[in-house]
Amino acid sequence: MKRGETVAHIETQLEQWSTQLDELVVGYLQAGAMPNDPYRVRIDALRDRQESLQARFDAFNNLAGTGGPLGSFRNSISEDWEAMELGLKDLTR
Repeated sequence: MKRGETVAHIETQLEQWSTQLDELVVGYLQAGAMPNDPYRVRIDALRDRQESLQARFDAFNNLAGTGGPLGSFRNSISEDWEAMELGLKDLTR
């Protein structure tokens, strides 16, 4: 995958995760979940992680207008990326 395709893939995935989290939030609000409900707490934690990934991606993508070193960036987010994937899979089973 070329750099532009990889960057577009990352951007698309972050947007999809944001949409999924929005849908989960709507669901728990409709179900009347309380603020301390474990499901809601897990969603909120994933939202924080997604927003952190988005901010790091935005900073990476804006470096000198061309982005920074892609390999280094991908390595730096790999743990959070995997946690997002696993966390969403767990919540949507």
